[in-house]
Amino acid sequence: MLKRTLALALFSLVSLAPAPASAAPARCQALDVPVSLAPGQPADQHISGTLCVPRGAGTVQLLLAGGSYSRQYWDFPGTPSYVDHMNRAGYATLAIDRLGTGRSSRPHSSQYQPATHQNSVYQVVQHLRKSFGKVILVGNSLGSTLARMVAVNHPGSVDALILTGESSTPDWAAFERLSADFQPLATDAGYITTRPGAKSAWFYHPRTASRAVIAADEATPEADVYPADPGFGDVGLNKQIRVPVLVAVGEHDKLLCGTTACTSSAALLASERPFYDPATPLAAYVVRDTGHVINLHRTAPRFYAHARGWLATV
Repeated sequence: MLKRTLALALFSLVSLAPAPASAAPARCQALDVPVSLAPGQPADQHISGTLCVPRGAGTVQLLLAGGSYSRQYWDFPGTPSYVDHMNRAGYATLAIDRLGTGRSSRPHSSQYQPATHQNSVYQVVQHLRKSFGKVILVGNSLGSTLARMVAVNHPGSVDALILTGESSTPDWAAFERLSADFQPLATDAGYITTRPGAKSAWFYHPRTASRAVIAADEATPEADVYPADPGFGDVGLNKQIRVPVLVAVGEHDKLLCGTTACTSSAALLASERPFYDPATPLAAYVVRDTGHVINLHRTAPRFYAHARGWLATV
């Protein structure tokens, strides 16, 4: 049961006007958002992130990395930058460190509630609503699952979802094997992280990934506390999502493509459609020659361009 709970956590992906091209570079600044660990508790923790805002941006993308990653995933050295691409397209971005990672608060694992992660993300969404007309959640793997849970449990809070490294039909056998490649962090009870070599073995398609990037990724694993709720990420809840959704999967994602239809974008869409309400605008895209962490492959700009085009039409 513990392995399946970890596997669930690890797995766990309003109409928007076209974004104008940005004539001036985006202004970037560090941002800390006070959050509570659960509704009704004091906001004595903080989520740390980097907010980049092009001139005139009315839409912000809140970027949620996957397990064992921080905000760096969206602007990783030596890789095509998702942040730069979307800023040039006129979108603001806020790449955050999930609670317990990067520069965000690191409470003891015993303080986490089943919904702590999704509640903390929702509080960041509320903060962004004060300055932006539209908020899009963009995730990878666990970040995608968090994005879905926010959309399910807080209807109307976000305007669209871009879910990468996640599908409704994951390869659970692969996730079970991946769970064995995590180890506890000696200094933080309840925090776990990847063993050496796990990221390169599971997250990459070597043909289109730089050895230097893989080495840097292996050298900087993040420790996480994963949601203990066995219902976290339940794809049966997807029918409650009413905003436009784009699902993007790497063609060679070792955690998904054993069971997920990764042969073409049309096949992926056909496999995802039954899990969403017929009225929900749904799109799917398979990124060729790419693994689980799409942004860290040389092929990432294909996905970026597709996502930008999708945002301009929903």
